Amino acid sequence: MICVLIPFWTSVLVRIAAWVVLLQRQGLINSALMSLGLTGEPVELLFNRLGVYIAMTHILLPFMVLPIYSTMKSIPPTYQRAAISLGSHPFAAFWRVYLPQTYPGIGAGALLVFIISVGYYITPALLGGAGDQMISYYVAYFTNQTINWGMASALGFLLLVGTLLLYSLYRRLSGRELGLG
Repeated sequence: MICVLIPFWTSVLVRIAAWVVLLQRQGLINSALMSLGLTGEPVELLFNRLGVYIAMTHILLPFMVLPIYSTMKSIPPTYQRAAISLGSHPFAAFWRVYLPQTYPGIGAGALLVFIISVGYYITPALLGGAGDQMISYYVAYFTNQTINWGMASALGFLLLVGTLLLYSLYRRLSGRELGLG
């Protein structure tokens, strides 16, 4: 749990700076890959989409793990033991009894990660290349540099509509439609 919570205790800029140090051509990851003989030359891990994915996964992982952990903690272990005592294989008991009860946590984590990642601006700007920018970069670009408020608001509206659609889908799938509780 400590390893999951450590990213909450450090600044996003500090984490990105650490990933720049780790992912650069002479960084720790490339040095380890070359010393293990897995590559003969440094791998391009920085200023491309792979670097953005690695850093965003690290930064957003707690937002996925914590809802799943919370859901898993609330499932009584007696359910799985009961399935095994009724003749189910332990893996089948996990797959058919335990895992379906974690779907609300998986859905909540996925929704939370999506909503947070939609507004990501600084991580792709510092770790990605020119072609690795996200929509939030273009919203800022059209707002601050080209002063094209119409395009910026249209992109912002698309982000809002996409988020609301995903949220309504989550509510429908989780059985929490309006009026049901």
